[in-house]
Amino acid sequence: MNPELRNLIALQDIELKISSLHKRISSIPTQVQSLNNELQQVQTEHQARVARTKELSNRRRTLEGDVDMLRSKLSRLKDQLMSVKTNKEYTAMLHEIQTAEEHIRGEEDKILEVMEETEGMEKDLKTSEKEVSRRTAELQEAIRQTNESAPALELELAKLEEEKAGMESHIEAELLSRYRRIAEVRKGIALAEAKDELCSACHVRIRPQMYADLLRTENIQFCDSCSRILFSRENS
Repeated sequence: MNPELRNLIALQDIELKISSLHKRISSIPTQVQSLNNELQQVQTEHQARVARTKELSNRRRTLEGDVDMLRSKLSRLKDQLMSVKTNKEYTAMLHEIQTAEEHIRGEEDKILEVMEETEGMEKDLKTSEKEVSRRTAELQEAIRQTNESAPALELELAKLEEEKAGMESHIEAELLSRYRRIAEVRKGIALAEAKDELCSACHVRIRPQMYADLLRTENIQFCDSCSRILFSRENS
C-alpha cells in the first residue's frame, strides 16, 4: 500500500476519534442537566407523596373535630327532646336529631376513607423512601462521574491532536489538501475501503480496471461516484 495512503487512513482514524471526543465533551453539560432533572423529579415526586400523607392526616383531624362538634350538638338535641311540650315540637326535634345522626355517619364514612388512603400512602411512602434514597445516590454518583470525565477526555483529545499534527506532516501537501476538501463535503469520511469491487461508502461498483489497479499498484485512486479516496486491505 502507498505509504501516504496508509498515513491518510491513520489520519482519518485519528480525526474520527477526535470528532467523537468533541461530541462526548460537548454533551457533558446536557447529560449532567438531564441527570439533575431526573434527580429533581425523583425528589419532587417523593415530596408530593409526603405532602399528600400530611394532607390526609390534617383532613382526618379536621373531620374528627367536625364529628366531635356534631356529637355535642346531637347530645344537646337529645337533652332538649325531653323538655318539648307539643307533638309538633317533638316531631321537629326528632327530625333534627335524625339529620344530625345522618351527618355524623357521613362524616365518619369520610374518616374511614381517609384512613384507608392514609394506610396505603404510608406503605407507599416507606417503599418510596428506600427507592428515593437508592436512586438519589445513583444519580448523584452518575453526575459526579460525568463531571469528572471531562478532564480525562480533554487530555485524550490533546494527545490525539498531537498525533494528528504529526501524521499530517508525513502527507504530501496537495494530497492532504484534497483529503481535506473531500472530508469537508463527506461528513469527515474522505477514505473508503474498496471491497468486492464496491465502494464501501457509497456502495457503487468500481470500474474493473480501477479495482485491478487498486489491488496491484500503489497509485492513489478515487471513487468515480463519491470522489472518496479508495483503499484496499488486500493491498496492505
